[in-house]
Order: sequence, then structure tokens, then C-alpha cells
Amino acid sequence: MTTDAHEARYTALLQVCQDPLLILDGERIVEAIPGGAGWVQPDQMRGKTLAELFPEDFLLELQALIERACREQSVIQHEYQLRPEHLPHLRALGLHEALWYRGSWMVTESGEVIWSGRDITAQKKLERKLSHQAQRDPLTGAYNRRALVPVLEVSVAQALRYDGASSMLLIDIDHFSDINEQHGWDAGDQVLQHTVAELHRLKRTSDFVARYSDDQLVMVLPETNHEQAMLAGERMRSAVEALELPYPTGNLNWTVSVGVSSALNLEDDAVSVLKRAHEHLLIAQHSGANRVEGEAL
Repeated sequence: MTTDAHEARYTALLQVCQDPLLILDGERIVEAIPGGAGWVQPDQMRGKTLAELFPEDFLLELQALIERACREQSVIQHEYQLRPEHLPHLRALGLHEALWYRGSWMVTESGEVIWSGRDITAQKKLERKLSHQAQRDPLTGAYNRRALVPVLEVSVAQALRYDGASSMLLIDIDHFSDINEQHGWDAGDQVLQHTVAELHRLKRTSDFVARYSDDQLVMVLPETNHEQAMLAGERMRSAVEALELPYPTGNLNWTVSVGVSSALNLEDDAVSVLKRAHEHLLIAQHSGANRVEGEAL
């Protein structure tokens, strides 16, 4: 095959490639192939160094990848995100939204570095959506038990480490099975949904609401001592008691019992705080329900 035929094939391959490509001589761009990336502007990128386009933190990351590709003489892959607010030079070239790429770096026989990027933004968005769904209760939209545990662990650990405070409310809908039996499962679902909505209305930005079981909800209260948590529990109890839900079988009213616990001892962890909340909830339920019970300080 002639040299002209090789060059024609090379040019055709570049034209059909949808991945942007940068060809580097050291850290200077000698060629830029847009692929499907509108922000790659060949005329404005040729001759520029990486330092002219990228901030120092990302530049250091790129330099390490290039050095590794040179050292190992193999294709190096790495995922990275380009955010326009952090990349003013690329924003001026047309980078208007955050994009994720799976980059590949390799070194040619002549010593040039080929940097290609596969756009994986859609994949990352799907992964984030699935992760979000995996941590949410589909009925109420609250976080689920799986998401609760690490949040509670961090809140308790930080409180004990920095001599701070952390508390939690374990909230149980009183006589929930009776609501389901008398009015149907849909009524029970709506009661749960309205209860969660009320907790979200009353919570602070830093508070964390999760569905713990069929009829139990948890609210983690960072930087909240036990006295403050008891007051918060009473506000929740009172607000739920005032709710009324129109329903075909008759307007629904319901109450909740609340067990309150706080990180009090150096030996405390998420498991012990949750266990005491269970104990205090049982006391509230056995004392007539529609009550708030907490630590005996």
C-alpha cells in the first residue's frame, strides 16, 4: 500500500471516529480531532500546551498518566470529568456542561502521546440514577434502611470525636395494621406518604429521614443534644396528630410514638444508639402510644 493510501485511510478513520483525540508532542498539542465533542476546536488548540488549557490540579493528574503511559509502553485508561466552571479555557471553546470521559493514553514509536476520550456522561447519569433508586424507598421517597446505617454511623462518630452531639428519632405509626385492615392497604400507603411529607416539612436541612421498616421511620439529627431531640420528637408527634386525610371510607387520623436516643458515651456507635431508640419506642407504645420517650438522664 502506498504512502498516499495509508494517509487516506488514516484521514478516513479520524473522520468516522466519534471520540475526541489530542496528539501531543510532550505536553504541546500538535493535532486535535473533535470527534463528537463540540468543545474541541482544532484551530484554537493546536500549538497550545496542556498548562494553557487545564488548571494545576488536573494538569498534575494528566502528567502522571502520560508519564505512566511512557514508562509502561501500554494503553493507560482513566475516568475523569470536565466541568466548565473549573475549565474557563475549555468553556470559552464550547464546553457548556459537565461531561464524563473514559480517557486512553498511549505513546507512538515516534514518542508522541495519543489521548482519546470516550464520552460516558450518559452512563454516569444512569449509574447515579440507579444508585439513587437503590437508596430510596419507592413508596415514600424517603431514604431506605440501607442508606440510613452509614449516615447514622458518621453522625455518631463525629459527635464523639469532636465532643459534639448527635441524636435520632425512631418513629412508629400507631396501630398501623388496624388502618390497613379497616381501610385497605392503599390507605396505609397514603398514611405513610403523608407522615414522611410532614417529617420533611419539619426537618432541618442537615436532618436525614429514612423508612426503617413497614411502619417505622427514622430521623437522624446531627449536632442535636438529647433535650433538643426530645423537643423535636414532640414537634413531630404533635404535627402528625393534627393531620387528617380525606378517604372514601372516612377521614383518616393517626398518631405516632417516638423513641429518642443520643450519642452519650464514648463506647456508643450506630448500633447501640439505634438499640436504645428501639427500647424507648417500646416504652412509648406500652405507655399508651402517641408519646415521646427518651434517655433517663
